[in-house]
Amino acid sequence: MLKLVSHLNSAFSRNLHISAPLSGSVFMKRQKKVDPEVAKVREARKRKKLEREIRDMQKHSKKSKPVEELTIDVRRAKNLPERIREMPVISEEKAEERALILKEYSKFAHQQRLADEKWLKESIKRQNAALKELKRVSPDLYNAAIQLDQNLLPFHFKGPSLTPPIKGYVSPDGEYVDTTKSWT
Repeated sequence: MLKLVSHLNSAFSRNLHISAPLSGSVFMKRQKKVDPEVAKVREARKRKKLEREIRDMQKHSKKSKPVEELTIDVRRAKNLPERIREMPVISEEKAEERALILKEYSKFAHQQRLADEKWLKESIKRQNAALKELKRVSPDLYNAAIQLDQNLLPFHFKGPSLTPPIKGYVSPDGEYVDTTKSWT
Protein backbone atom coordinates (compact mmCIF):
# COMPACT_ATOMS: atom_id res chain seq x y z
CA MET A 1 0.00 0.00 0.00
CA LEU A 2 2.81 2.37 0.96
CA LYS A 3 4.55 1.63 -2.33
CA LEU A 4 1.41 2.52 -4.28
CA VAL A 5 1.02 5.87 -2.49
CA SER A 6 4.64 6.85 -3.09
CA HIS A 7 4.31 5.86 -6.77
CA LEU A 8 1.20 8.03 -7.13
CA ASN A 9 2.91 10.97 -5.42
CA SER A 10 5.92 10.81 -7.71
CA ALA A 11 3.71 10.42 -10.80
CA PHE A 12 1.58 13.38 -9.71
CA SER A 13 4.59 15.60 -9.07
CA ARG A 14 6.12 14.80 -12.47
CA ASN A 15 2.97 15.90 -14.29
CA LEU A 16 2.49 19.05 -12.22
CA HIS A 17 3.98 22.14 -13.82
CA ILE A 18 4.09 25.51 -12.05
CA SER A 19 4.68 28.77 -13.88
CA ALA A 20 7.34 31.20 -12.66
CA PRO A 21 5.00 33.85 -11.10
CA LEU A 22 3.20 31.20 -9.04
CA SER A 23 6.35 29.55 -7.78
CA GLY A 24 7.41 32.53 -5.68
CA SER A 25 5.52 35.38 -4.11
CA VAL A 26 6.09 39.07 -4.81
CA PHE A 27 7.95 39.43 -1.56
CA MET A 28 10.42 36.71 -2.48
CA LYS A 29 11.74 38.55 -5.54
CA ARG A 30 15.16 40.03 -5.30
CA GLN A 31 15.09 43.64 -4.36
CA LYS A 32 16.98 46.13 -6.45
CA LYS A 33 19.61 47.96 -4.55
CA VAL A 34 18.59 51.58 -4.16
CA ASP A 35 20.77 54.40 -3.02
CA PRO A 36 19.76 55.33 0.57
CA GLU A 37 19.66 59.04 -0.30
CA VAL A 38 17.28 58.42 -3.21
CA ALA A 39 15.09 56.25 -0.94
CA LYS A 40 14.95 59.03 1.68
CA VAL A 41 13.97 61.60 -0.96
CA ARG A 42 11.20 59.32 -2.28
CA GLU A 43 9.92 58.68 1.22
CA ALA A 44 9.96 62.42 2.01
CA ARG A 45 7.97 63.13 -1.17
CA LYS A 46 5.39 60.48 -0.26
CA ARG A 47 5.13 61.88 3.27
CA LYS A 48 4.67 65.45 1.97
CA LYS A 49 2.02 64.31 -0.49
CA LEU A 50 0.11 62.49 2.26
CA GLU A 51 0.35 65.50 4.59
CA ARG A 52 -0.94 67.78 1.85
CA GLU A 53 -3.89 65.43 1.17
CA ILE A 54 -4.69 65.29 4.89
CA ARG A 55 -4.63 69.10 5.11
CA ASP A 56 -6.94 69.37 2.09
CA MET A 57 -9.33 66.84 3.60
CA GLN A 58 -9.41 68.72 6.89
CA LYS A 59 -9.93 72.04 5.13
CA HIS A 60 -12.82 70.69 3.04
CA SER A 61 -14.42 68.88 5.97
CA LYS A 62 -14.98 72.20 7.77
CA LYS A 63 -16.94 73.66 4.85
CA SER A 64 -20.67 73.16 5.23
CA LYS A 65 -22.96 72.63 2.30
CA PRO A 66 -24.34 75.95 1.07
CA VAL A 67 -28.05 76.53 1.53
CA GLU A 68 -29.50 78.48 -1.36
CA GLU A 69 -31.92 80.36 0.86
CA LEU A 70 -29.08 81.65 3.01
CA THR A 71 -26.79 82.83 0.23
CA ILE A 72 -26.60 86.57 -0.26
CA ASP A 73 -26.99 88.15 -3.66
CA VAL A 74 -23.77 89.83 -4.81
CA ARG A 75 -25.49 93.16 -5.55
CA ARG A 76 -26.99 93.29 -2.08
CA ALA A 77 -23.79 92.14 -0.44
CA LYS A 78 -21.98 95.19 -1.80
CA ASN A 79 -24.29 97.62 -0.02
CA LEU A 80 -24.74 95.51 3.11
CA PRO A 81 -23.46 98.21 5.49
CA GLU A 82 -26.18 100.56 4.20
CA ARG A 83 -28.84 97.93 4.93
CA ILE A 84 -27.88 97.31 8.55
CA ARG A 85 -29.96 99.33 10.99
CA GLU A 86 -28.56 100.28 14.31
CA MET A 87 -30.75 99.48 17.28
CA PRO A 88 -31.90 102.62 19.08
CA VAL A 89 -30.53 102.99 22.58
CA ILE A 90 -33.35 102.46 25.08
CA SER A 91 -33.17 104.08 28.47
CA GLU A 92 -33.26 101.90 31.55
CA GLU A 93 -36.59 103.42 32.56
CA LYS A 94 -38.16 102.58 29.17
CA ALA A 95 -36.78 99.00 29.27
CA GLU A 96 -38.26 98.47 32.73
CA GLU A 97 -41.62 99.82 31.55
CA ARG A 98 -41.62 97.42 28.58
CA ALA A 99 -40.79 94.49 30.88
CA LEU A 100 -43.72 95.37 33.15
CA ILE A 101 -46.09 95.65 30.17
CA LEU A 102 -44.92 92.25 28.89
CA LYS A 103 -45.45 90.71 32.34
CA GLU A 104 -48.98 92.17 32.58
CA TYR A 105 -49.84 90.90 29.10
CA SER A 106 -48.56 87.41 29.95
CA LYS A 107 -50.81 87.32 33.05
CA PHE A 108 -53.79 88.55 31.02
CA ALA A 109 -53.24 85.97 28.24
CA HIS A 110 -52.90 83.17 30.83
CA GLN A 111 -56.13 84.16 32.60
CA GLN A 112 -57.94 84.46 29.27
CA ARG A 113 -56.79 80.96 28.25
CA LEU A 114 -57.96 79.53 31.59
CA ALA A 115 -61.34 81.26 31.20
CA ASP A 116 -61.73 79.86 27.67
CA GLU A 117 -60.91 76.34 28.86
CA LYS A 118 -63.40 76.66 31.76
CA TRP A 119 -66.14 77.93 29.43
CA LEU A 120 -65.48 75.07 26.97
CA LYS A 121 -65.59 72.40 29.71
CA GLU A 122 -68.82 73.83 31.14
CA SER A 123 -70.40 74.01 27.66
CA ILE A 124 -69.56 70.37 26.96
CA LYS A 125 -70.86 69.37 30.39
CA ARG A 126 -74.17 71.22 29.81
CA GLN A 127 -74.48 69.76 26.30
CA ASN A 128 -73.99 66.21 27.60
CA ALA A 129 -76.55 66.79 30.35
CA ALA A 130 -79.08 68.13 27.80
CA LEU A 131 -78.47 65.15 25.48
CA LYS A 132 -78.91 62.75 28.39
CA GLU A 133 -82.23 64.38 29.33
CA LEU A 134 -83.33 64.37 25.66
CA LYS A 135 -82.54 60.67 25.38
CA ARG A 136 -84.66 60.01 28.47
CA VAL A 137 -87.58 62.09 27.17
CA SER A 138 -87.53 61.18 23.45
CA PRO A 139 -85.08 58.70 21.87
CA ASP A 140 -86.15 59.76 18.34
CA LEU A 141 -85.28 63.41 19.00
CA TYR A 142 -82.00 62.29 20.60
CA ASN A 143 -81.03 60.28 17.48
CA ALA A 144 -81.88 63.27 15.29
CA ALA A 145 -79.83 65.58 17.55
CA ILE A 146 -76.64 63.51 17.42
CA GLN A 147 -76.66 63.25 13.59
CA LEU A 148 -74.02 65.33 11.82
CA ASP A 149 -75.23 68.37 9.89
CA GLN A 150 -73.64 68.08 6.45
CA ASN A 151 -74.50 71.69 5.55
CA LEU A 152 -72.94 73.18 8.67
CA LEU A 153 -69.49 73.51 7.09
CA PRO A 154 -69.61 73.80 3.30
CA PHE A 155 -67.06 71.37 1.91
CA HIS A 156 -66.46 71.00 -1.81
CA PHE A 157 -64.04 68.41 -3.07
CA LYS A 158 -62.92 68.24 -6.66
CA GLY A 159 -60.76 65.24 -7.39
CA PRO A 160 -60.24 62.50 -9.94
CA SER A 161 -63.39 60.98 -11.37
CA LEU A 162 -64.19 57.32 -10.91
CA THR A 163 -63.63 56.35 -14.55
CA PRO A 164 -61.95 53.07 -15.38
CA PRO A 165 -58.56 53.14 -17.13
CA ILE A 166 -58.51 53.32 -20.93
CA LYS A 167 -57.83 49.89 -22.44
CA GLY A 168 -54.69 49.72 -24.56
CA TYR A 169 -53.35 53.04 -23.27
CA VAL A 170 -49.60 52.96 -22.75
CA SER A 171 -48.49 55.61 -20.32
CA PRO A 172 -45.39 57.49 -21.48
CA ASP A 173 -42.17 56.83 -19.62
CA GLY A 174 -40.72 60.08 -18.40
CA GLU A 175 -37.03 60.77 -18.40
CA TYR A 176 -35.46 61.16 -15.01
CA VAL A 177 -33.04 64.06 -14.85
CA ASP A 178 -30.99 64.11 -11.68
CA THR A 179 -30.68 67.71 -10.54
CA THR A 180 -28.95 66.92 -7.27
CA LYS A 181 -26.02 69.25 -6.64
CA SER A 182 -22.84 67.65 -5.45
CA TRP A 183 -20.69 69.49 -2.92
CA THR A 184 -17.24 67.98 -3.24
